[in-house]
Amino acid sequence: MLWETSATLASVGYSVYAIAVPWFAFEFSSNFLIVGLVLFVEVGIYSLTFLIGPLVDRTRDKRTIYVVCYPIQAVAAAVLGVAIARGFLSLPLLFGLISVLSFLWDFTWAANNVAPRLLLDVDQLFRSSGLGTLLGGATQVGGYAVGALLIVKVGPGGGLLLYSGLLAAAALIVVPLSIRSTHSTSGRYLDDFREGWAQFRGRTGAALRALASVELVRGFFSVVPSVLLVVVAARLFVGGAGAYGVLSVAWVVGGVAVGLALGEWNPRARLGPILIGSAFASALFVALAVLPFWGLVGDAMLWGMFGGSATAYSTVFYVYLRGAYPPETVGRISANLYLFTGVAGSIGVAVVGALAGVWSVSELGLLVAVGFAGVGLMLVGSPTIRHLAF
Repeated sequence: MLWETSATLASVGYSVYAIAVPWFAFEFSSNFLIVGLVLFVEVGIYSLTFLIGPLVDRTRDKRTIYVVCYPIQAVAAAVLGVAIARGFLSLPLLFGLISVLSFLWDFTWAANNVAPRLLLDVDQLFRSSGLGTLLGGATQVGGYAVGALLIVKVGPGGGLLLYSGLLAAAALIVVPLSIRSTHSTSGRYLDDFREGWAQFRGRTGAALRALASVELVRGFFSVVPSVLLVVVAARLFVGGAGAYGVLSVAWVVGGVAVGLALGEWNPRARLGPILIGSAFASALFVALAVLPFWGLVGDAMLWGMFGGSATAYSTVFYVYLRGAYPPETVGRISANLYLFTGVAGSIGVAVVGALAGVWSVSELGLLVAVGFAGVGLMLVGSPTIRHLAF
C-alpha cells in the first residue's frame, strides 16, 4: 500500500503533466507540428528505457530509484511551471526540461514494472492491477479534471507546479518502504544488458519476438491520441481548452472502468483474445470519435470507449510480462519491448503532428483506425499471441 500510494501520487501528477504540456505547446505555437515534436522528444527518450532496464534490475532496493528520481523531476517540473506562468519559456528550455523529466521517468517506469512482482505472487498481479486502477485511475480522473480546470482558469503552468508537488510527496511516502530483490547482480552492466536481450531468443522467446514485431506497428499509433485530442478539441469545438479537458477526462474514465473489470476477471488464460479485441475496438472507436456530428457529450463517450480499449491492451501486455518472467528480468524485458513501442511512437506523433496541418480531423482519424485494424490482423495472424497466457 505504501508503494501503491506513492505510485498513485506520481501517476496523478503525470496526468496533470500529460494534459498540460500538449495544450501548452499548441497555445505557445498555434502549430500542431510543435505539439507532435514535443511528444516526439518525450516518447523518443522513453524508448531509451532499454538502456536503463539493466540498471534498474541491478538495483538491490528499488526504493532508491524513487527517492533519487522523484525529487529531481519535481524540481524540473517546478522550473517548467514557473517559466510558463511567468512567460519566459523558450522552445529550447521547454525541450530541455521535458528531456530531463522523460529521462528520469525511464527509471521510475522500469521500477514500477518490477515492484509488483517483488511485492506480490503471480496470482495477485491482475488484482493488484485492478486495485492500482481503482486508486490510481480514479485519482487520475481527478488529475485530468484538475489539470483541465487549471488550463482554463490559470494556464498550463499551474498544472506543472501541481505535478512538482505531487512528485515531492511521492518521494517522501516511499522512503520507509523496502522493495528488495533477492537476485544477485554482481556481474557487469553489459552482461546484464545481454542477458535481457537473450530472453528474446529460442523457443522461450517466441512470445517476446511476436510482441516486439506487433509493437513496431502498434507503437506508431499508440501515442497519437495525445495529438489527436488537441486537434479534435481545437477544430471541432468552440472553446477548445474546455473541450480538450472533457475529452481527456473521458479517455481516462474509460481506462479506469476497463482496468477494474480486468482486475476482477483475472483473465490469465485469455490474454490473446483480449489483445485482439482491444485492437479492433480501438480502430472502431477512433474512427467514430473524430466525426463532427456527435456533440461534446457523444464524443466524450466515444473517447471514453477508445481509452478503455487502449487500457485493455496495455494492462494485459504489462501484466503478462510481470507474471510470465522472473522478477529479476522484468525490468529489462519490459524496457527492451518499449524500445520498439517508443521509437515507433515518437515517429508516429511527429508524423501526425505534421499531417494535422494539412489533413482534416476525419482523415487523421481514419489513418489511426486503419493502423489499429492492421494491428488486430497482425495479432490474429500470430498463433503465439492468440494462445498467450501465464
